[in-house]
Amino acid sequence: MTSKELAGRLHRWALQLQEYDFEVVYRPGSSNVVADALSRAPARVVSAANQVTETRPDGGRAGEGSDGQLTDQAIKAEQAQDRTVQNLVRKGKYGGRKIVVEDEVVHIVENDGSKRVVLPTALWAAALRENHDSIYACHLRTPQTYARVARSYWWPDMRAHVRKWIQACRDCGTRKAKAKEVIPPLRSQGVGSPGDRWSLGVAGPLPVTAGGNRYVVAAVDYATRYTVAVAFPRHTAQDIARFIVEKLVLVFGPMRELVLDGAPELSGKVVAALTDLFQTKQISPVPYRPALLGLVERFNRSWKDMVSIYVAVAQNDWDRWLPCAVYAYNGARHSATGFSPNELMMGRRLRTPNELLRTAGVTQVGEFAEYHRKLARQMAQCAVAAKTALAKDQLQIKKVLQSS
Repeated sequence: MTSKELAGRLHRWALQLQEYDFEVVYRPGSSNVVADALSRAPARVVSAANQVTETRPDGGRAGEGSDGQLTDQAIKAEQAQDRTVQNLVRKGKYGGRKIVVEDEVVHIVENDGSKRVVLPTALWAAALRENHDSIYACHLRTPQTYARVARSYWWPDMRAHVRKWIQACRDCGTRKAKAKEVIPPLRSQGVGSPGDRWSLGVAGPLPVTAGGNRYVVAAVDYATRYTVAVAFPRHTAQDIARFIVEKLVLVFGPMRELVLDGAPELSGKVVAALTDLFQTKQISPVPYRPALLGLVERFNRSWKDMVSIYVAVAQNDWDRWLPCAVYAYNGARHSATGFSPNELMMGRRLRTPNELLRTAGVTQVGEFAEYHRKLARQMAQCAVAAKTALAKDQLQIKKVLQSS
């Protein structure tokens, strides 16, 4: 609480405590008998069935029972007055599904024969409070909340209403993330040109190899998905800095942006001084948006799957197979771009030894000027096609997230 730069919950606590004049005094456990007695006081257990869901000022009407639960009587009364429900009853169907009335309650019949209650507008808030805000629901995300509501109830565009309810939830906004960033608008992540932005991460600790290696430092280029990975015995800030200089900067040139997670060795003074030296912007993703590091995490899972096929039983030679996995990854067609990472970064495909069996000899390049023009034309075409494929892939992911 004495830090100059407080964030999140600590900052809110500090603001609230400023209203009081108090002094913090340390008391050893032997003399702090009051707190010791309170911690051992018998607690009165309250049955969960007697708990009442909290009522929001903007929510619901008198359709709820006195205990905050939806009752059959309330549903019947509100359905009889709800214009939308009555229109559905007159039409007899909605989207190819039948609307039926059983025991004076309107239901919708699903394709599998199951039935759900058509909930009137006045009771939407009560159902959402019960399935999101209550102690039984614990403020889960949209997919889980929607599934809970959909077990028993239905109304038109219910998924959209569930999403809006959770976006406006004050508890989710103040405890899970910043209020204005509870559910940020979906937006495509720009990739830039090859070498502009790299994402870097550390995998480990892994089984110690014969060479003493336990960690893997990997970096992935956003535009091409080209990957560089090296095994290290440690992952100190000096090791990370050496990797950035020797494997990235001196090979591909200084990058414009470097995406790192919040690990101490990645966010310390050594790496910060290095990025300042190369005029590189260091980016650390916020906790509720870790997808920016997804490229490295996905590669780590891929190379582990690859290497696991070849390692010895003792698993002490995985660093021997790591370069092979990197080669295979960079030479394979990436689902997001439609090209291999090496093809986009270096301008040519990585060959396999079997391809050389079909070649009579060394290919003649001819005039270097013509080769340069051809290479530049091919790389430009690949870059355009890759950006189009990336945009299409991001759009598909966005549609999936929006439909959840």
